[in-house]
Amino acid sequence: MSSEMRTHGSDGSCLICKNPEWRLVIRSPDVEYKCKPGTFDLVECTRCGHVYVHPLPLYSEIASLYPNTYYTVNKKSPLYLDGAIYEKKLGADARKLRRSLAGFQIKSIVDVGAGEISRLVKLKDAFGGNVEAIAFDIQFVADIEKQAAQHGVKLVHGNVETDTNALRDGGHDLIIMRQLLEHLRDPQLAVSNLAKKLTPNGLMIIDTPNRGGLDYMLFRKKYWGGYHVPRHFHLFTQDSLVELVERAGLAVYKKGYLPSMGFWIISLRNMLGLNSIEAGGSFWEFLRYKNLLVAGSFIVFDALRAKAGFQTSNQFVYALKKG
Repeated sequence: MSSEMRTHGSDGSCLICKNPEWRLVIRSPDVEYKCKPGTFDLVECTRCGHVYVHPLPLYSEIASLYPNTYYTVNKKSPLYLDGAIYEKKLGADARKLRRSLAGFQIKSIVDVGAGEISRLVKLKDAFGGNVEAIAFDIQFVADIEKQAAQHGVKLVHGNVETDTNALRDGGHDLIIMRQLLEHLRDPQLAVSNLAKKLTPNGLMIIDTPNRGGLDYMLFRKKYWGGYHVPRHFHLFTQDSLVELVERAGLAVYKKGYLPSMGFWIISLRNMLGLNSIEAGGSFWEFLRYKNLLVAGSFIVFDALRAKAGFQTSNQFVYALKKG
């Protein structure tokens, strides 16, 4: 919760430089899901500029920030994605990734923290049916267990910050963390833990919000969707993300920016007073992930900006464990 209405302090702990001094970036309630009453603070390190939730929630409190109305499990949410078009996109993304990694021997893939297996099934198909496909997460619902058995996907339980023992040391060629790093209390520990699980010349792919896209510049004072208060505990720049992976003993193989249609849509919904639980009667409810015209327009816009050398609000890094 918020730090007693202060706008600065010296009781923080910056993940990047360990500086305790901070200044307030935004104080906000949970406008999307109203998981708890009151407000939460995102603060900025006065030395390096890293942005983080202060105070960080305890591990025991984190589950309460994700109600059963959260968009990943709530089919009524305007942000929920499924269906044939979504499946085709996952397949196209998997094949594109396979082509980009043509020089790598990928025999074991671990998808961390997705909570489901749709992406992993497409990756298994793209990289070859014999590839080992592992979904690693704290828990899986019964339906996912059935799907995993049907598609030859292994479900492995663990916690990327506190318990990765179920993954083999030096045993996995490709580890993927998509839109997960920002949800962790200690991303540095998580990346370091997973680095130990990579084979020599194995890759870790991370994508996470970036404080640098045009939507961030337009909405950063209050409404930016990438804040996702209070569930995004750490918000990186590309420089700080690179520093994080290098501290874990990995080398940057590739980095860049990706389209971020989600933050455009959520930012606009936040500004218009629309929640992420269920569509209401507002004219603006066409701002949803499944609206192909809206989503497609933002994807194309961001893709063109990235190609032209501009930042977007979604960044990636491919981190290599040198053999």
